[in-house]
Amino acid sequence: MKPIFSDSPNFILAEGKPAAGAFDRQVLVSGFDQERYSGSTLLFIGAGGLTSAIAPAATRKGIGTEKFLDPDRVEPSNLSRQFFTASDIGQYKPVALVRNLEAVCTAQTRLYGYAISFQQALAEGLNLSCDVALCCVDNNPSRNAVSPYFRARGIPVVFVAVSSDSDHGYVFIQDRQGPCIGCLFPDMATDQRHPCPDTPAISDILQAVGALAIYAIDTLLMGRRRDWNYRTIFLRSGQFDGASTIGQRRGCPLCAHNDAGY
Repeated sequence: MKPIFSDSPNFILAEGKPAAGAFDRQVLVSGFDQERYSGSTLLFIGAGGLTSAIAPAATRKGIGTEKFLDPDRVEPSNLSRQFFTASDIGQYKPVALVRNLEAVCTAQTRLYGYAISFQQALAEGLNLSCDVALCCVDNNPSRNAVSPYFRARGIPVVFVAVSSDSDHGYVFIQDRQGPCIGCLFPDMATDQRHPCPDTPAISDILQAVGALAIYAIDTLLMGRRRDWNYRTIFLRSGQFDGASTIGQRRGCPLCAHNDAGY
């Protein structure tokens, strides 16, 4: 990553310590490749509730490297559903998250935290290379920027989101080729709105979609099977839960942006 951040309070680098025997059970799971997993890099765009439901599991499973981008600071209202404690209040989220994740490492995981947005990272020329990107933000302008950037570089993105009433959420996999997030949500490409602050938020729906995202990461990195690229889950009723394969939409403006190169 860019060395200009090496002495900045907005940046942190930590490295986990291996724990002997930590992977004895998960390596027995069909299709799970620990060597591949522990040699892979995840990039998290956003370090809030969604990332808090995904990153601790990936860390405990022994991922090789994790990078986090988020310009926000920890607030008291975050503590009920995010991977922070009261002592983290006021700190930049990626910095506090890296410190907390270091304590649960089971492998020599390298953890990078940058207190900047995705758009700022692009402007600074940061090295955003990874095997899988996780888009864990709450706004469409950022999703619209993430989609073409990683498609142009042949890197899959897992988009994760929950509803404003905290009743349902989705996981969508934008693979190296095929449909993008704009194919799934045609109105997203022209949506420049940001959500209002203080919307409802609770841990249960975050944990539910986080589990699906963790599985999606496995399927992109190794041989665990998946026959969907879009999953939805509802807490109130399972009637509308679903798994489907979304196809590429003709005329999608984000795909056109992708094809033109970012």
